[in-house]
Amino acid sequence: MTKHISYKTALRRSLTLADFERSTHNPDHSSYHLERIKLLMEQLGNRHLEIPTIHIAGTKGKGSTAAMVTSILTAHGFKTGLFTSPHLHHAVERIRIGMKPISRTAFATIVEQIWPAVERIGTYGPYGGITWFEMMLAVAFVHFHESRVSFQVMEVGLGGRLDATNIVKPNICAITSISLDHTSTLGETLEQIAYEKAGIIKTGVPIVAAPQRHEVLNMLKDIAQRRNAPLVNVKANMKWSRTSSNQRGQNVAMRGNLHRYEFRLPLLGDYQLENAATAISIIEALVPSGFPIDKQLVATGLQR
Repeated sequence: MTKHISYKTALRRSLTLADFERSTHNPDHSSYHLERIKLLMEQLGNRHLEIPTIHIAGTKGKGSTAAMVTSILTAHGFKTGLFTSPHLHHAVERIRIGMKPISRTAFATIVEQIWPAVERIGTYGPYGGITWFEMMLAVAFVHFHESRVSFQVMEVGLGGRLDATNIVKPNICAITSISLDHTSTLGETLEQIAYEKAGIIKTGVPIVAAPQRHEVLNMLKDIAQRRNAPLVNVKANMKWSRTSSNQRGQNVAMRGNLHRYEFRLPLLGDYQLENAATAISIIEALVPSGFPIDKQLVATGLQR
């Protein structure tokens, strides 16, 4: 019987890769590119391209919005992969089916499976060694494919245009609230940062834009128009109000393009209402491609 590596060994092995999340010495943003992760996924069979994908960038709320979308899809009976970053306690938290993290055994098995390709690219590839984030992303894609998920919801790590997640071919893109962040990497103005985030907008693919400052929304509209990408303006399309709240959450009434929704959100803050509106807009944007939206299941997903 073949003895596979342990989770601790797999994690230790993975942490030998460059980790720019934890490093204080990040490469200049102009040196970021997608060729290395594309090469890795090619060697792994490009499995990430076989799964319907929702790609979410932004400064604030992208993780919450991704989790809400995943929960709504799961409530509708779809097995859904979720990739987020960073993690709070354990690396496996970044890779989930529904809200359940990948098991440590599965993580170790996939690291062992893809490690020869990781080493090969680092030794013989023209783009340098695979980074830790890129390896984690590859583990997620392999896990989602092997788990036969119906959807994968991918949260951008940094920026968008040159983020490793931007190798997906999404069915829906979304950009949550944009503000000044990672200015040393992405740019010192809102317009520069918005340009990097808008790099996930694909030709012909619907883009859902959460409430934004005027100049940011104008830039997103301009880029979407140039790429012939239908833009859904959440602030213009959705109406919402808090009907009551306490320390455990808030009751919400929301009207979208297709339905009126009433649900209890176990999260506090006005910004979480914006995130919920953005999540519902993403789900409604799936309807033209055949997604069977049920407003009660939307409520169930958000309540979870």
